[in-house]
Amino acid sequence: MDLGDIYSNNIQKTSVGMSGIAGSMPAIRERDPKSIELENNVFTQMQQAVIPPNSSEQKKPEPVVNLQPIGLEQAMKELLNATKSFDDKL
Repeated sequence: MDLGDIYSNNIQKTSVGMSGIAGSMPAIRERDPKSIELENNVFTQMQQAVIPPNSSEQKKPEPVVNLQPIGLEQAMKELLNATKSFDDKL
């Protein structure tokens, strides 16, 4: 058995005139499973590259910091108290 016989036994033969647009019905073609698998792999890798990694995680709410405005005199007093405590420890 030569290569031509193996090819003719494994390939289904269809008439060219009955397939495609000439036969008024589109030809049904099988795609190679390897190319389908490759296409799916490329598609999933592209999706992973496009989606940011933090989008799937829920963002934690930021804690609310209660700030109160103070006057200049109060700020100076607090700074002086802080420097006194540092000086006392030395």
